[in-house]
Amino acid sequence: DRPEPPRALRLSALSGSSLSLAWEPGFDGGLPQHFLLRAEGPDAPPPPAALVTSGFSLTLGGLRPETPYDVTVRARNARGDSAPARLRAVTSALPEAPPPPWEEPPAAPPGGSEDP
Repeated sequence: DRPEPPRALRLSALSGSSLSLAWEPGFDGGLPQHFLLRAEGPDAPPPPAALVTSGFSLTLGGLRPETPYDVTVRARNARGDSAPARLRAVTSALPEAPPPPWEEPPAAPPGGSEDP
């Protein structure tokens, strides 16, 4: 049989350009399975689909900051794909650049000599 959908899809971490996801596998249908992840956001080119061949987590990178993404995860085996598990997640804002360090003027040479 085809595999069952992944369960308990959750966001494990995020940044301005990535989402880290984790899930639990459903029944594999009696065959080896792997997982296919996709993320789609409004006005944002989708990152390439990611294929996970082992494990039950993945970080999707190359995303836009402060953008909502609809993420789907499907299990796949030799008989086909499961129904998708879905999650909506929003990337964070990029951190602001720190202000430039304040520069001290060069110190006067010792002895207090002045130019003539």
